[in-house]
Amino acid sequence: MLIITRYSGGHKNSQSLPLLYRLASRGWVTISANYRLKPQVRHPEHMIDLKRVIAWAREHAHEYGADPSTLFVAGSSAGGHMGSIAALTPNDPAFQPGFEDADTSVTGLVVLNGFLGPYWHQGPESSPLGRARPDAPPMLIVHGDLDPLVPAAGIREVAERLRYASESPVVYAELRGGNHAFDLYHSLRFDAVVDAVEAFTAWVRSRERSPRA
Repeated sequence: MLIITRYSGGHKNSQSLPLLYRLASRGWVTISANYRLKPQVRHPEHMIDLKRVIAWAREHAHEYGADPSTLFVAGSSAGGHMGSIAALTPNDPAFQPGFEDADTSVTGLVVLNGFLGPYWHQGPESSPLGRARPDAPPMLIVHGDLDPLVPAAGIREVAERLRYASESPVVYAELRGGNHAFDLYHSLRFDAVVDAVEAFTAWVRSRERSPRA
């Protein structure tokens, strides 16, 4: 099962559709959910909405033929920021008011052209690095080297620091010629990214099934 997220704009009907369609064609249950946007709300309200989606998916996945024990979260741009913090705050009651007992852990994370700094004028705890932890789930971060909104150099550094903090793999791939929002449209370049996401999720699932010493 895969959940796609996006802060101030966008709609679930436009986000990463080539990725959603590919995985759905392979038998995945994919969820693209809307959530409250700026300026009506700010962090952590967006995050609470995403946590509700994760909790709902865990509870209802079986009704759609999905395995509730395997749940990936993916996000592009601001959704990459939200998805990464969600992945790094499993079952955190601060993001689960009224549903504190729900399971909001995730199996893995996919970030596409993501913003990975602090939320507007808030402290480091509103950034993925401020939430880094050894038991983080495996991560795949894909970023365009020509992104004018979120320069690749900063994302490379964040990925390296997350890799240092986590005991799970943090995979960083840089998309040559990739601009911001490369996931919104079908292209040969994004086809290659979708291939990578499919391979990454398959690898994480096989890793979860492998017996550990």
